[in-house]
Amino acid sequence: MRQIALIAIMLIGSPVLVYADSCNYEKDIEFTVDAARAQNLLVDVGAGELVIRGDASSSEIVVSAQACASSRNRLDDLDLRHRLRGSDIEIYTEFYQNRRLFSWWGSGRSRIDIEMTVPSELALRVDDGSGAVTINGVAALDLNDGSGSIRISDIVGDVYINDGSGSIEVSNVSGLVAVEDGSGDMRIVESNAVHIIDDGSGGIRIADITQNVYIDDDGSGGIDVRNVGGDVEIEDHGSGGVNVDNVGGNYYLDSGG
Repeated sequence: MRQIALIAIMLIGSPVLVYADSCNYEKDIEFTVDAARAQNLLVDVGAGELVIRGDASSSEIVVSAQACASSRNRLDDLDLRHRLRGSDIEIYTEFYQNRRLFSWWGSGRSRIDIEMTVPSELALRVDDGSGAVTINGVAALDLNDGSGSIRISDIVGDVYINDGSGSIEVSNVSGLVAVEDGSGDMRIVESNAVHIIDDGSGGIRIADITQNVYIDDDGSGGIDVRNVGGDVEIEDHGSGGVNVDNVGGNYYLDSGG
């Protein structure tokens, strides 16, 4: 029993090994959802690239996706679906028959690459498994990501990112950018305010921020902060150099870091 549990943990913790494969079988998935009465878009997807772009002139969500798998049966079991719940629209991946752990994770591979155009006034909550994520031009964003690079830009409200691994690039956010990150370099520029809650490893570069920058806990990697209109506070920093330049308010660096 202990050996089986260890094998399961190793498989779940290694998405690159599970999904890194060419597409032997493919299918296109396309649909449009009326979002005229929606306020929030909830996206729950697994492996694959995810691109979401806001469109101020649209009242619809337009989805274009490509599913690919290592076998015909796995492709047939893979789908992208949607449903409306009150003012929320949910878009999510679904697997029909291969629900047992070793049936799904053992021998086959699959992913869905997804592109969406959405009304720009929607607030997004995204749960993504693995693969690159690009999101721009929406009202607000709450992103939970397992692995893969992240690029976020042109967000009207707040952005919260909880990321396992992979680089993070954020620009032009009018609200607060808050980040909890496991590993990977981070770059946040031309935004209103920044709060780094926790960063495991990787360099941090923050520049051209209107208000305050707070870094609570940094594990390893250099920190470079410059051109900040408000305060800069770095509470706990591990290994790596710290460079702070051109701060309009107060600057505090925990001497015990």
